[in-house]
Amino acid sequence: MENNKATFPTIGELVREIFNITGLLAQKDRSNSFLSESNKKKLQTKLKRLADESSKIDGKLEELIDSLRLLLESALGEERVIFMVLEAVEELLVTYKSVLADDGTYLNKRNSSKWFIQQYLLDRILLSFYKNYLKINVPASKLNLPNLKVWALPDIEGQNVNWPLRKAWQLIYESLSISQSSFHYPDKSVDDYRANQNLENAQHWSTTDQIPSISSLFNNLEYSLSLLECPSNDSLRRLLSKSERQRLKIILFIGRVSSYCFRELESNFGREFLISCIDHVKGQSSRLYRINSKLDKSIKGLKKSTGLTSEVDINRLYFYEVSRYWEHYALDIGHGTKVLQSYIARESFSNLTELEKSKLVIAHVGTFAGHGVLTLLGMTPSVKGMPSEFPELFCEGLKLKKSPTSLGYIDNYHNRLRKAGLDDVLSWLVNWCYANYFYTHKSFDKSYGYYEKAFNQAKYSAGCNQYLLVNQYIESCAKNGKYKEMKKAVAWAQYLGIKIRWLRGWDDPESEASLKGLYELMGNQNMQYAQL
Repeated sequence: MENNKATFPTIGELVREIFNITGLLAQKDRSNSFLSESNKKKLQTKLKRLADESSKIDGKLEELIDSLRLLLESALGEERVIFMVLEAVEELLVTYKSVLADDGTYLNKRNSSKWFIQQYLLDRILLSFYKNYLKINVPASKLNLPNLKVWALPDIEGQNVNWPLRKAWQLIYESLSISQSSFHYPDKSVDDYRANQNLENAQHWSTTDQIPSISSLFNNLEYSLSLLECPSNDSLRRLLSKSERQRLKIILFIGRVSSYCFRELESNFGREFLISCIDHVKGQSSRLYRINSKLDKSIKGLKKSTGLTSEVDINRLYFYEVSRYWEHYALDIGHGTKVLQSYIARESFSNLTELEKSKLVIAHVGTFAGHGVLTLLGMTPSVKGMPSEFPELFCEGLKLKKSPTSLGYIDNYHNRLRKAGLDDVLSWLVNWCYANYFYTHKSFDKSYGYYEKAFNQAKYSAGCNQYLLVNQYIESCAKNGKYKEMKKAVAWAQYLGIKIRWLRGWDDPESEASLKGLYELMGNQNMQYAQL
C-alpha cells in the first residue's frame, strides 16, 4: 500500500540516489573496485543514516560530497568532467534546499519527486551542464566526445527503448572500426573464460535494460583493450594511449549515468513520463545550445581582439565571461519574473490567447525559463494532483493556528480534514494548532508534545511555514529542558538553511556557547511571543 503522507524525500535520500546514479558503489569485482569492501560499507552506512536522519547530521553532507569527489577522481581522472559533475550536484542540492524551504507539498513522496523533476531538476541539471561546459572550456580538453544530443538520450522504438549505454558501446566499436565480438573476444581460438564472459555481458547490456556498475563496465573495457594490444590476428590490433582510454571510460560513464536516470524515470513514473522528459530535455538543450553558441562566438571575438594565446589566459577569459553572462542572466530573469507576475495577477491575463501568453512570457524571461513558466501556467489544479478541498482547509488551518481560541474549533477542523482525506497531508498543521493553543495558555509542558509532532511531520512538507514552526519548536524545547532536542532542531534548520531567530547575527551561531545562550534565553518561562 502506497504511503500517502505528504512529503518530499529527505536531502539524504537525494544524495543516496546521486551515488546510485554514478554506479561507483556497486562493485562485484573487488580486485578492481574504487573502494575496499569495508570502506564501501562505511559509506553506505553514512548514506543510510543521512537519508533516515537517524544520527548527527552536522557536516555529514559535506563529508559525503567529498567522498563522491574522491570516487570520481579515482574513476574518471579528467578534472573538467569531475568539476562539471560536482557543480551539477552542488547546484541541484542548492535548488532542492530552496524548494524545501519555500514550496510546501500536498503530494506523497513519489509524486512530490515527480513534480520536482518536472519543475526543477531537468532544467537545473541542463543549465549547469551547458553553463559549466563553456565556463571551464571543456572543448580545450580535447576529449572529442561525440555530440551528446545524438547518443546520450534514450530512443523510443515502438515498445523498446534503445538506452544510451548501448549506444555508448556502439560508439566505442565504431571509433575503433571493430565489431562487438572482435572487440571483447578477439582470439576465439583461445579458451578465454573472461573474454567470453565480457562478450556475453556486453551483448546482455545491449539487449536488456540492466544497468551494470561502473567498475563492471571499466573492467570489461580494460581487459578487452588489453587483448587488442597483441591479438593473433594482426588486423585486430588496436593500441590506445592513456588519454584515449580515458575518453572511452568517460563515454561509458555518461552512457551509464543517462541510462540509469531515464530507466528510473520509466520504472517509477511510466513510459509516458519518460517520453515527456526526453522531449523536454531535447527542447531545452536546443535553447541552451543557441545561448552557448552565441556566447562562445563572442568570447572567441574577444580572444582574437586581445591577442590571447596562453592556455591559462584563454581559460581564465572563458571562466570570467561565462560567469559574468549567467550572473547578468539571473538578474534579468529575476527582474522579468517580477514584472511578469504582475501581469499574470491581472484578470486580463486569463483573456489572452495561448500565443499571446507565450509571447508575453518569452519577452520577459526568455525561451529557456519561459518554457517552464508556460508549462506551469498550463497545469490546472487537477493536473497538479491537488485535492479539491485542500486550498480552503489549508488557509483555514493557517488562520486557526494564529489564534486558536478553543480546543473545540481545532477538534472540528481536524474532523473536517479526516472527512476530506487530508489528515496525512495537513496533520502537521493540526498539531501546530493544538501546540499554539496550549502555548497561549502557558501550558508549555502540554504544548511541547504537539510542537514535536508538528515539527517532525512538517519537516519535508510545510515549505515556508517551517521557519515559524521550527523556531517555535526550539523555544518549546528550551522551555521544557530539552537541550539535546533543541540542538538537533537547530542543526536540522541550519542543514536546510532555515534561520533561527535569536542566532542571527551572532559571531559563531553554531558554537556550544551560542546554543547555551539560546537555550537560556528561550527557556525563560516569562518570555512569550504575543503573536504566533
